[in-house]
Formats: sequence, C-alpha cells, structure tokens
Amino acid sequence: MAPRSPNDSALEEVRAALAPMMQKFGPEYWRRVDADRAFPTEFFDTMGAAGFFGTFIPEAYGGVEAGARVASVLVEEVNRAGGDASSLNAQMSICRTLVLNGSEEQKRRYLPGVASGDIRFLTVAATEPDSGANMKELASTARRDGDHWVLNASKVMISFAAHTRLLILLARAEEGTTLFLLDLDEVSDRVEMHPIDMVAHRMTSSLFIDELRVHDSARIGAVGEGLACLMKGFVIRRVLAAAEAIGNARFLLDQSIEYAKTRKTFGQLIGVNQGIQYPLVQAYAKVEAADLMRWDVLDLVDAGKEAVPRSAMAKVLASEAAWETTRAALTTYGGWALASEYHVERKLREGTVYVFNNLLMNLIADRALGLPKKD
Repeated sequence: MAPRSPNDSALEEVRAALAPMMQKFGPEYWRRVDADRAFPTEFFDTMGAAGFFGTFIPEAYGGVEAGARVASVLVEEVNRAGGDASSLNAQMSICRTLVLNGSEEQKRRYLPGVASGDIRFLTVAATEPDSGANMKELASTARRDGDHWVLNASKVMISFAAHTRLLILLARAEEGTTLFLLDLDEVSDRVEMHPIDMVAHRMTSSLFIDELRVHDSARIGAVGEGLACLMKGFVIRRVLAAAEAIGNARFLLDQSIEYAKTRKTFGQLIGVNQGIQYPLVQAYAKVEAADLMRWDVLDLVDAGKEAVPRSAMAKVLASEAAWETTRAALTTYGGWALASEYHVERKLREGTVYVFNNLLMNLIADRALGLPKKD
C-alpha cells in the first residue's frame, strides 16, 4: 500500500534517500534499543550526518530549511519502517522556538551544532506535578536579579531530559510565563533529574532546579511571552505527531496484511476470514482519512492560513487510527502479537503516547465548534 501524498517529487526524493538508511535501522534495531532502554545513538548520528536535523533551520545557521512537509515525511517513514522517530522529531522541531524567537547570539552559537547533530536539542521542560499541562498555573518561577534571573522549577514527564544538551524551560516571571534556554553542559550541577520508568520507551525524567542563576542572555523571547512563543510551534508539532502515528499504523498494516496472506490455520490462510479482514479494512480507511487531514493542514500552513483547529483534528484522528490499527494487528496475530519478535507489542506501547487528546478535544470544541468554555 503506497502512502497517499501530494504529487511532489521532492517528497519522493526524501523517501528514496531515507529508505536505504532504514534498512540498517529496521525493526530489530529498535527492538534492541527498546529492550535496553537506550538512546538510539547510531540512528541519531546517521540522521545528523544526512542533514535531516536542519529541516527547520535557515541556511545561514547551517540548516536546509526544507519545511514541514519534508519533516512529516521523515518521521512517518522512520516509523513505517518499524522505527521510533521521536528523537528525530524532537531534534528537528524543538529548535523552531529558537529559530523564531531566539537572539542572534543564541542562534549563531547553537543552531549549526543542532543542524549537524553535534548538539542535542531534544527537550522542553514545561509540565509540572500539580498543574500538568495547564501552563497558566505554573509553580516554577523566574526571579529577576539585575542582569540575571534566579530559576526554581519542578518539572515532570520530560522526554529525553537525560540525553539532551539544550533544553527550553518554561517558568513564571512577575510579568508572566517566560522561556529560558539552558545549556546543561554549563549548569548540569544545578539541575537534578530522576528517570521515570514508563510503558513506552521515551527516556522520560522528572527535573528539579533550585536557585539556578542565569544571565538574561539565556532568555528566549520577551518576558511574559513564554507560552505564546511555545504556541507558535504547536501546529507543526501536532502535524509531526500525526505523521508519527500514521507511520506506526502503516507499519502495523503492512506487517498484518503480510501475516494474513501467509499464516494458515485449519488448512487455510487466515486472511480469508472476515474476522481478520474487516478490522484491517476499517483501520486502513481511518489511516487514509487521517493522512488526508495531515496534508490538508500542511496546505493551510503553506498558504499562511489558520491551522490550529485542524492540526488538533489531524493529531486526534491519526492517533485514534493508529490505536485501532494496533487492535487490528492484535486480532490478526493472536497470541503472537504479544511476542517482542513481531514488534506489535512495542508499537502498542508506543501508541499509548499519542492517545492523550483531552486538551485537543477542548481546543476543537472551542475553536471549531464555538462551544462555551469553563470559567
């Protein structure tokens, strides 16, 4: 089943360039990384050498500025090959906040290294133990002290925190939420991390900062505009999350269809049974619909039009389509789906990351349907 995408030769060139790389980083590589709870260093370094991390970085800072369409194809294809594109996604996209809001000094110092992969920029520390994803009730603080700031923070569910050099910290100053760029090579002795063991391998940690003093040059964007700066990147992050989910779903569909065509029980191929066919058909239809929404959002982005509600819908539809595809794979493989050698159980665990959609549902209810909001 060929993925449905716009007739864009540049995107097909990206797929063709990535395909031979993913032969080296196929499902077995990712099964080992997952089992070892390791960072995919060899994969990450290969993607950096290929120039993919500069997808959103201007050429003046060492990037290629290829844009969101290319980025979405990259993460989809990695996952469709049985991989986990989360580190690629993070390194490509999180730096957009720096590209859009950072100082010239910050950009020149860090972006060339991010583009090459020599500097890992994988993390935004925003969510907190009590407020969760409610960024308007942050307990983490930034206090002015002359030309410096004193930071105190308690953050949870921070992916890749132990594997990044740069992270963006969201804290509350007197004027409102404010962003800071922390270089852990310089301040790691003042940042405490504790790993959180999770069902999905996201290298997640809690993070604590106590009276960390940083110069004002570490600030990203205007004081009080931190959340607004982050929100500029939310549309693209949702589209890339949708692309990851679509890639996972297509991997599971490809594997399940092949299994249904070759596995025999009671003297016949299991693919003749409607109990196998119908779940796969329903999943396939939903994945294709989610994919169309993905490209629709990217059309809006390219045209400079409002894409917030539809980006939320794209992520919701893609994550739910991937979840349904996992269920169809479980039905197809039966008990073997729980064996790591078939990779279904790993994709099931990875799929849990994408289905937390309550805040996106609220956004769609407000921005697309005009329903009243809570006081």
